[in-house]
Formats: sequence, C-alpha cells, structure tokens
Amino acid sequence: MRIATWNVNSLKARQEAVENWLQRADPDILLMQETKLGDADAPVMAFAMAGYQLVHHGEGRWNGVAIAARDGLAIDDIVTNFGDGPVRDSGPGGTAGSEDDFDPFDEARV
Repeated sequence: MRIATWNVNSLKARQEAVENWLQRADPDILLMQETKLGDADAPVMAFAMAGYQLVHHGEGRWNGVAIAARDGLAIDDIVTNFGDGPVRDSGPGGTAGSEDDFDPFDEARV
C-alpha cells in the first residue's frame, strides 16, 4: 500500500498539480493538510473522476485536511472530534494553544 502526505497550502490553487501527481505517483491514499477550503467547497467530484474518494474537514481560509483514498478502499466511521473536549481551532496565527498545553508524551492519534 502506498500512502503519501502533502501540505497543499490551498487545494483550490493546487488542484491541477495534485490531480497530475495522483496520476503519476498512483498512491492508494493521499493525506492533505492546509487545504484552506470549507467542506462544501471540497472538490469531491474532481477526485471521483480521478478514481479517488475524498473526505474533507475544514472551515475554509485558515485550515482544512483531506483524505483521498483509491476507489475500492473503504472510508467509514469518520470522526472529527475525539470526544475529549472541544476541537481547538488554530485561527490565523497558526497556533492551537499555548506551550503549556504541549506534552510530548501525550497520546498520538492517527
């Protein structure tokens, strides 16, 4: 299985480059960060035409993450909050809390 990640820094601006790369690299899963799109603006149909399912979570402008999985791979049980409190939004400054909140030994979630 081939899994790739890409900080696209605006999926709208780089959609053609992403689609071309998907065709060349042929990954099973592509994880994208900083899509800078709201969920309603995610290019679900364009990815479907390329043979991928797209799941997106974002509020536009400042954030956004997406998973593109090759058709045939199941994407289900999508969770955008792990039930351990409110989702912390990074906002325009790019920070999601203070250094006091950081614990390098905290449980990682993937």
